[in-house]
Amino acid sequence: MVETWRLIDLEYREDPFRNMSVEEAIPRAVGEGAAPNTVRFWHNSNTIVLGCFQSADLEVNFDACKASGTEIVRRFTGGGAVYHDAGNLNYAISLKRGHPLVPGNDLQLVFQRLSEGTIAGLKSLGVNAEFQPINDIQVDGKKVSGAAGSIRWGTTFHHGCILVASDLAILGKVLNVPRVKLADRHVASVQKRVTTIRDELQKEITTRDVRNAIVQGIENVYNVRLEQGQLSKSEAANVKELYDTKYSTSKWNLEQ
Repeated sequence: MVETWRLIDLEYREDPFRNMSVEEAIPRAVGEGAAPNTVRFWHNSNTIVLGCFQSADLEVNFDACKASGTEIVRRFTGGGAVYHDAGNLNYAISLKRGHPLVPGNDLQLVFQRLSEGTIAGLKSLGVNAEFQPINDIQVDGKKVSGAAGSIRWGTTFHHGCILVASDLAILGKVLNVPRVKLADRHVASVQKRVTTIRDELQKEITTRDVRNAIVQGIENVYNVRLEQGQLSKSEAANVKELYDTKYSTSKWNLEQ
């Protein structure tokens, strides 16, 4: 029997703080049994998304953010800082904890297993994508997607951002990438260690094209059917509460 998951295309492109509120509300609802297993796709405008445990002062070039109109928000998962813009496609998978795809508590397995649908979708577009531990998807040694996740609230959660047609010049200015991280990869700048789907295919491609390919990849790899849905009233109420008390506050975003 084919399992059905909820598919949500919900975003607040000009409000990354509300986007992050949705990102937390869904896995909380899934873990409580108040929502089905869910896949979400969304976009941010120019935004740095910090990992839960990172220091904004260390990771962010505030002057470059101000000059480029880049917002700063913190997510509830760990991992490193990433840059979002309209050319970046974000996806999230929320599964009830103990799901057969990732039955245990191994976050490394979560990253690998829940990247497989995305990789299949990218390959169907002609992108030579492969998983690179701990949590990256690479194309010929260059990062095209990073992921983060958690196993909490009764949910196995995985989310990633895919560089489809992002402005890598701004990315390189607003993020403070440690020199040691670049040296480890024998490259001189952040732009040289990442790539985009557009650059790899050498043609224009939309985030919608990539989204559709990943939907197909997820359905094929995991033998599930994605059915279009929306937030429940309780989820929407939780989004508002998370926005008001957490994600809209500078205390959460900048003072950790």
